[in-house]
Amino acid sequence: MNNKISVFIITYNEEKIIEQCLKKLLWADEIIVVDSKSTDNTVAICKKYGAKVFLNDFENYGKQKQYALGKTNNNWVLSLDADEILSDRLCEEIQLLDLNSTNFQGYLIPRTHVFLNKIFHYGSENKKPILRFFDKTKGSFNENKVHETIVVSGKLGKLNNEMLHYTVSDFGNATQKQTRYSLLGGEFLFEKNKKVSIFKVCIKFPFEFFRVYFFQRNFLNGYQGFIWSMLAAYSSFIKYAKLFDLIYNKSR
Repeated sequence: MNNKISVFIITYNEEKIIEQCLKKLLWADEIIVVDSKSTDNTVAICKKYGAKVFLNDFENYGKQKQYALGKTNNNWVLSLDADEILSDRLCEEIQLLDLNSTNFQGYLIPRTHVFLNKIFHYGSENKKPILRFFDKTKGSFNENKVHETIVVSGKLGKLNNEMLHYTVSDFGNATQKQTRYSLLGGEFLFEKNKKVSIFKVCIKFPFEFFRVYFFQRNFLNGYQGFIWSMLAAYSSFIKYAKLFDLIYNKSR
């Protein structure tokens, strides 16, 4: 089988985790890293593992990943974040695929959440299928500010083995990250001319906490499941509060 595969990653100050990610990618034919001018050792670590590093000012996640995709030389590509680490079995499974005769144009990969150093075995983030491996002649990224997605024209398959998503390891970083994403999410909704009432803003926190903690069974993930549910509820509240604030200020 002649399965040439490129892996691409966008980075910014990822020295704490990027080496763990890259160690699992030595089988890849090409590793592309697009860095937003990190001030730590991220670039040096990436070059140590043979990655081709390109510097590019960050505008938003969708555009940055599309830029990285454009730097790849092979049709089949694997998009990763710096905090996503492939399991050994997933690496083997990808390498055994016959990409020249497959009927699929992309593959969903089960992704498991690791939050505050705990692997989540319950909840919607446990082995959640996400599209990351695809034929770039059939797919590309949208240009969303946050929560960018890959859009593929054609059939999708699903791989059996997982990758781990090491989100954050301490509470302070978790709150900062959730706040940053939520504010961007509110701006994105505003740009899409979405509307929200003050009533919806008020009920977002309790509704989301109940949904994530109980309905999604995060109470089975212990202390970390509780904190994750609280942050998910907080994130939803901030996103819609930001949207409401932008609409209110526009109407003044």
